[in-house]
Amino acid sequence: MKVIKDRIDFVILMFKRRSIKELIFKNIDVFFGYPLYLLSFLFHRNNDKWVFGSHVGFSGNPKYFFIYSCKEKHREKCYWIASSKTEARIIKDFGFKSYYRWSIAGLYHSLTAGVYIYSFHLIDINFWTSGGVKKVNLWHGVGIKNIEFKSSTGSAKKVYDTNNIFSRIYLPYLFHRPDVFNSTSLLMTDHFCECFRIKESNCIEFGYPRCDIFTWSEELLLDFIDIFEGSESRELVRSLQEYEKVYLYMPTWRETRYDFITSSGLKFDELDEILQQKNEVFLLKLHPATNLSFESLKTYKNIIQIDKGIDIYPILPFTNVLITDYSSIYYDYIKMKEKNVILFPFDYDEYITNNRDLAFNYNDYTPGVRVNDAEALLACIRNDHSLFFPERKWIIEKFWANEESNASSLIYDYLV
Repeated sequence: MKVIKDRIDFVILMFKRRSIKELIFKNIDVFFGYPLYLLSFLFHRNNDKWVFGSHVGFSGNPKYFFIYSCKEKHREKCYWIASSKTEARIIKDFGFKSYYRWSIAGLYHSLTAGVYIYSFHLIDINFWTSGGVKKVNLWHGVGIKNIEFKSSTGSAKKVYDTNNIFSRIYLPYLFHRPDVFNSTSLLMTDHFCECFRIKESNCIEFGYPRCDIFTWSEELLLDFIDIFEGSESRELVRSLQEYEKVYLYMPTWRETRYDFITSSGLKFDELDEILQQKNEVFLLKLHPATNLSFESLKTYKNIIQIDKGIDIYPILPFTNVLITDYSSIYYDYIKMKEKNVILFPFDYDEYITNNRDLAFNYNDYTPGVRVNDAEALLACIRNDHSLFFPERKWIIEKFWANEESNASSLIYDYLV
């Protein structure tokens, strides 16, 4: 994710000072990449060989679909293309095949695989080796934001401008449409078709592999965490069982990158006191692209900041209440029965003006108990405010055509 963010930042910077020398120095992979991209069209591709990748490491829909494909049916022909040697080594330790993107083996499998499976763009695996491949985008979030080519605010508006020659040259993967796009419902298919400029026939509505685990038993979840997650996740989940209630605050990424946590006015000392009195805990999990850190949180007993790199999905079933704002995690979370949400859109006007505009009305398509300032949030937690909202069934039906937890099997059967 950092590589993508840095590249986008640099392209935006070039609008202001177009230094050819600096362009070449900062984007040396681009100048070597184009010859490799042309060469990649000459390789014979094996349609039974699938390679997987993700822009945020071993996580997201590609991770869960990869594990399913390897363990259930397709183990010998599935490869994870890692963005670092460390990532490749970790996945190999799980018993899977994984290679660093720029290693000889990584290049070979990327150049000979017939199918790329990813969650952002071809850069998740390797754009420069993708000539002639079948592109399957599992994506990474339903929701109501305008994204990609439908963006009309923030830097995304400039980056996805088809007339932007800098984006065309330095971010070419943004302009390559997937052959298969994993949507979740007719509403989302219409939305994604506009955002990615693809046809409805390119879309499947099978749901997200990362959500399949929501119906697993506690024993199965703990086994999964023991195998595939780090010691920090294991210890966290076991510690959560000591509390009466677990709140999870997951705010979305702010493109302007300002300190929105401080701006929210949330008083952590008061919050911690409330939580201690009730034997409850408050988890803070920031978006991977959010560059904020709060060392002071370590001084509190019942407030825990979770590492941004941790996969939160195996942990979600062990929480009780999600606190969020405009994040797509809202739509995943409400699929779990008996889980509740609190909406905390304290900076709504600033967000839609300077970060991302919305494709749907926020009040209508993100129903739930809403608090607009920090004091109201604390009161909601202190007084155990009822979090029931009658539109829950309707919103699930709108965003999830397939409410079963079998996305991986449906996607697999579609692709083979």
